[in-house]
This record gives sequence, C-alpha cells and structure tokens, in this order.
Amino acid sequence: MDQPVQKRSKQVGIIISGSLAGFMVLLDNNIVNISLPEIASSFNISTSTVVQIVLIYLLMLSSSMIIFGKLADKYGVKKVFISGFIVFTASSLLCGLAPNYTLLLSARGLQALGGSMLFATSLALITKFIPANRRGWAFGIFGPVSALGLLIGNPLGGLITGMLNWHWIFLVNVPIGILAIIFAIRTIPSDRLRVKSKEPSIRFDYLGSVLSFTGLALLMFFLSKGRMFGWTSTVTLSGLLGSILLLVAFVFWERHVKEPILDLSIFQNRSFSFAILASIFGFGLMAGSNVLLPFYLIYGLKIDVTHAGFILMTFAVVFSMSSLVTGRLSDRISKVRLTILGMLLAIGSCIAFALLLPQLHLGILFGFMVLLGISYALFITPNNNQVMSIAPGDKQAISTSVFKLSTNMGQMFGLIIMEMVFSLSFAPPSGGSGFSLKSVPVGQMMHGFSWAYIAGAGLCLLAVVFFLFIREKGAIPNRVEGASFLH
Repeated sequence: MDQPVQKRSKQVGIIISGSLAGFMVLLDNNIVNISLPEIASSFNISTSTVVQIVLIYLLMLSSSMIIFGKLADKYGVKKVFISGFIVFTASSLLCGLAPNYTLLLSARGLQALGGSMLFATSLALITKFIPANRRGWAFGIFGPVSALGLLIGNPLGGLITGMLNWHWIFLVNVPIGILAIIFAIRTIPSDRLRVKSKEPSIRFDYLGSVLSFTGLALLMFFLSKGRMFGWTSTVTLSGLLGSILLLVAFVFWERHVKEPILDLSIFQNRSFSFAILASIFGFGLMAGSNVLLPFYLIYGLKIDVTHAGFILMTFAVVFSMSSLVTGRLSDRISKVRLTILGMLLAIGSCIAFALLLPQLHLGILFGFMVLLGISYALFITPNNNQVMSIAPGDKQAISTSVFKLSTNMGQMFGLIIMEMVFSLSFAPPSGGSGFSLKSVPVGQMMHGFSWAYIAGAGLCLLAVVFFLFIREKGAIPNRVEGASFLH
C-alpha cells in the first residue's frame, strides 16, 4: 500500500490536480447546455436531437466508472488519471473541430469516457496520498473547486458562445488540459503496483465490463426517457427489465469470476454499503432542485432568463464557501453527525420553502438557497471524507467509482422523482405531453413546486435513516496536524 505524502507542497499539488479534474468534468457537463440552441441551428437539427449531446455525456460518464476504477486499482491511479486527462483534452479538440453532428456526438461520448477516468480517480488520489488526519481539509478544497464547474458553467458558456461561437466551449479545454497533464505528471507520485502473481496470467474481466456498462447505460437511458415513452409503455418496461436482467447477470458473474471488475467484498463492510445508499438519496434533492428552480424563477417570479442564471449562482457560492469550513470540521468531529445535520437542515429548509413559496417573494428563494448551500456543505464534503475513510485501503479507486456512480444515479433518481411529483400535481391543459408551463395557472404551478420539495425532503429523510446505521472508522483526532495550511 502506498505511503501518504508528507511534504505539504506535494499535498497541495495533488489536491489541485484532483480538484481541477473534478472542475473540468462538471464544467463540461453544464457549459454546453446554454449553447444547445446554437448547435441545433448550426447543424439544422431538432431540439430533441441536440439534447442527445447532454444525454450521451451522462450515460458514458456513469456507465464506465466501475471499469476505470478497476483499471486504476490494477494498473495504478496515476496512469488512469493522466490517461483520462489526455482522452478528455483530445476529445475536446475533436468536439470543437467537428464538421457534422454525428462526429460531434461521437467525440462527446469519448470526452465523457475521459471524464469518467478522471472521476474514478480524482477522489482516490486524495485518499491514497493524503494523510488520514488531513483528508477533511483536502476534501474541503476539492468540493468547492469542483463545484465551480457547476457555478460558472452556464454563465461562462453563454459568454463564450456570445463572444465567439459554440466551438470554443470545447476548444477552451485544450490549453487547460495540456497544462493539467504536465502538472499531474510532475506532481502526483507513482503508484506502487502490487507484486505480480506467479500464476500464468490474470485476464481482464471483459464480460463483466460489457454486462455492467450495458446494464447501467440501458437503466439510465430508460429512466431518463421514461416520461417521454410513457412509464407503462412496452418500450420502457422492456428496457428497464432488460437492464435489470443484465445487472443481475453482472452480479452473478462477478461472484464467480477469478478477478472481477467489481470486487463485491467491498459491500461486506456494512458502513460502506449504508453510506452508498445514503449518498443515493442525499444527492437526489440537489439535482431535482437545480432543475426546478429555473422554472420557478422564470414562470413563477417572472424573472428574465439572463438574471435567473446569476441568481441561481447563490447556492454554489454559499456551498463553496461553507465547504472550506465543513471540510476542516470533518477532521475534528464526527463525519456522520455532520452529514445528518446537513440532511436535517435540508429537510427543514424544503418544508419551509414548500409552505412559503406560493407567496412568490424573491427573498424567500434567496433564504432557501443559502440554507440549502449550507446543508450540502455539511453533507457533501464530510460524506466524501467519510465514504473514502470507510473504503478498503487496497480498493480505493473501485470504491471511488462505486461512490461516484451512486451520486450520479442518486441525482438522476431525485430529478425524475421531483419532476414527476411536480408534473403530476396538475393536469396538462391540452392533455398532451408537450404542453408549455406558460399555459398553467400560477396557483397550480406553485402547488406542484410545493409537493416536489416535500418529495425532496422525503429523499433526505431516507438518507438520514441510512446514515444512522454507519459506524465511523477509528477515533476522531483531537488535533489536526497541519491545520494551519489555510492560514
């Protein structure tokens, strides 16, 4: 097992590399959204077609993380991390130069694979090379820097597209990516790979990779398209059933193969399993709220879309600033208590917002976003520290992949549940599925928002229940060595 890095400058370099990776992956998940209309116009394609750029990124990013986590544990975190930056940077160049939509979509999928390699290893860098009593401090930096991708994605995308064109939202990654690769090569220590076995050869689990990738991709695709196809339609039910069968086959295969791509023994640790379940439900509210709040601003408060984008930055700003504090707190006091406190605050905020939002007051919205930002600073940063401290020491990368996959799945589930509750709270005026919210009376719309946030509070309550079953590993240190780093 690798020894933690003791030199402070090296620690800072490792954290910067991991944080920059998280920032770029999240940035490119958001920066493209505001440019979709121009891309559609450029290639003369429909809105439903251009949205595939977003969908393929999410599908490829989530479905391949387990594979790259296994590769990182097998061949070294540093190798997979730097390879991820190379793939991400090269594919960004291909996206920016794509002469037609087919090539753009293909390059976007390749970009997501690079992002998946980075996501599968960025947290593992911290747990592998940063001493245990400084990880909260490290995660306290990783969280806010990564969140900047969410914070500036839409404003930066609009600025670049407006001043130049949509090609540059991808091309801007190229010089940054090249510098990040050079920096990572010079900063991140080499992994000490385990001694090769005397056995003839250990093959990579190709069948497990195909089963996991296909099963997860189908599951996420039909969950995201369920409302469009109809939740009870033959297409949706067949797709979901097929994905479940593939995932069941994957689990069965992994239990019998010699060297599985997903070592199921990591789930023998009950605390790790409960932390994963808690993460799935805890991240649901954040994703659902991020999608619903723009509609509340535009159709409820009648705020211009340009101003709405900047108002919504409130959550990310508060979260980023608060995470610097909660990260250090998670090195001093119970991580479980911090995460539970965060979820309880989120529950109270949601219920209060659900009761007050029909008053259509901007001050109420600001208050809610501030409280939600603090809630998720108490939840995300300590939870990152908690999950990775529970994870087996020799399976950090695959544990990171499972954790990241759970957060992505949780965001998708939360988005689907809150959007479904919102939409089912009022009937479409024309009975069709493509109606505009402009035609819905404001009172009915507010009723839908209220119930959606009650559902979001329910997701957080489930997270609290699972957190109660977690037993923290080791004692909480009374003094944090190196806590003066930020001074």
